[in-house]
Amino acid sequence: MRGSLVTKWFEDRNLYIYTPPSYAEDESVYYPAVYVQDGSYLFADSMEELEADFARGVTQEVVFVGIEPVERTREYTPWKATPLQPNENLAGEGDAYLTFVTENVMPYVKEQYRILEDASRAGIAGGSFGALISLYAAYRKPAHFGRFALMSASLWYEQMMEFVESSSFAQEEIRLYMYVGEQEGVKMANLLKHMVPNTKKAYALLKDKVPGGAGSIMLETDPDGVHSHHYFNRYFPHAMKFLYPGAKFE
Repeated sequence: MRGSLVTKWFEDRNLYIYTPPSYAEDESVYYPAVYVQDGSYLFADSMEELEADFARGVTQEVVFVGIEPVERTREYTPWKATPLQPNENLAGEGDAYLTFVTENVMPYVKEQYRILEDASRAGIAGGSFGALISLYAAYRKPAHFGRFALMSASLWYEQMMEFVESSSFAQEEIRLYMYVGEQEGVKMANLLKHMVPNTKKAYALLKDKVPGGAGSIMLETDPDGVHSHHYFNRYFPHAMKFLYPGAKFE
């Protein structure tokens, strides 16, 4: 790792904050921040490729902020739903969680690091339920986020497709990346069987809704992809390249 990754204890959870290689070189430069669910795995386990893309100038350098969940199924769900398995807490506290991110985490990070104030360049990312809450943030926190990385978002979630179909974006500028593995949910009998078809349907719906048109949204699939961190990490650098293309931000 050529950049720096530190862990900070913040309001009963860990934050994992990565600053890119050039961060220490020029104190006049400010960076976009990407707020990532489920801690640091999405960027930390993709770091070799991410930093290679930074060095080649195909992806802008960003600050990653990994937010450790307290109880992910409670915090990352937009509304209460019927559990798919025993002891699963689909409590639907997503609005409270996003308020915590925007009103507590983001101001703290901006006090400590050189972060751009331009909300259209602020990102939010996650895998599975972490991607679900990241998409939900596009609608609930339009004044805070403009770039979204959805790695196998749990779009099977009860009433989520109806929400996507009936909702509109308030932002003037948005970029949105989606990934799903073609093998996700194919052998399931419950709502998880809708994972791939719902993702493709959501992409078709969102192409007509994203500000900027179809060029502002991308969907990638993997024919062998299953619902695992391995595939999320394989495609996460693709997401960053699409959301933050070009040379280092200046």
